Amino acid sequence: MKRLLWAAVTVAMLGIPVTGGAETPEETRLAPPSTARNLPTLAMLRTKLDAEASSGKARVGLAAIDISTGDMVSVNGDQHFPMASTVKVAIAAAFLHGVQQGRLSLDAMYRLPPAQRQAARGLGDMRLHGRPLSGAELMDLMLIRSDNAAADTLLYAIGGTRALGTWLDNAGIAGQRVDRSIAELLRDHETKKRIRVGKGKRRRWITVSVPRAAPVGDKRDSSTPEAMVALLAKLRNGELLDARRTTYLFDVMERCRTGPGRIRGLLPAGTRVAHKTGTMNGITDDVGIVTLPNGHDLAVAIFETGSGGSRAHDRKIAQLSRILYDHFSATS
Repeated sequence: MKRLLWAAVTVAMLGIPVTGGAETPEETRLAPPSTARNLPTLAMLRTKLDAEASSGKARVGLAAIDISTGDMVSVNGDQHFPMASTVKVAIAAAFLHGVQQGRLSLDAMYRLPPAQRQAARGLGDMRLHGRPLSGAELMDLMLIRSDNAAADTLLYAIGGTRALGTWLDNAGIAGQRVDRSIAELLRDHETKKRIRVGKGKRRRWITVSVPRAAPVGDKRDSSTPEAMVALLAKLRNGELLDARRTTYLFDVMERCRTGPGRIRGLLPAGTRVAHKTGTMNGITDDVGIVTLPNGHDLAVAIFETGSGGSRAHDRKIAQLSRILYDHFSATS
């Protein structure tokens, strides 16, 4: 049975500063409602979301926060889901924090360390393969096209997975963990298989890569929906980056070209959506900020795992996003 969590997020919950060595709870949990003002409408929203989330074959987790009011709803919001490429939001934010501190630069040229370049060749979507690109070029490739080798280049620039985990801890984001590079993650999600192809004298054996599901209960490289929307809300509020870097991040995310049928899919034409998708075998995700007609920003994270096909998963995310959009546009 799905566990349903819903709450109004207090300003204090979203106001944890980035400080070195700050202790954080085991999981990012959202505070209980501080007011009964919107409880009836949130309860009705929860019912709609649960019905939609339960109608397919996939396991669905979602959370959404109206950043202006703090009103929040979640379904399976404290459960862990694979992030896939939505981890690139954290990579981008941590890199920009380094830019803000003067340790890194959008103008400087970066390349993968030699030991990682061979693994990057197997990612299949990167045009650098050892050729240096600027931080800005890598950010565009990673967030707009979801380029995996660009993501790994920026990940290694900030110091690797351990440094990123420390940044998340200092940001007060528990319930989101980064254990592997993108190359390592993809390698672990595929296996090699020998198959015969061709006919007659042309018949031969070849080696192909086939998807492999993650072990049940594997929490590596995962996030709870609540942790993801907490990260998005803090970023949008300017609590983790200065105004210049915050604007830059969401401007790039607004140009995302992947997953047009997910969060954006059923929203009115012209709706501003700054988002990042994630896709792997049996995994379909989309997270981001939706600007509502009243000017409020809605942080949304929707994760799906399981069977049903990519089109069905995209449609599910689109339907859930439209339910959220309609509710928060009407009640905010």
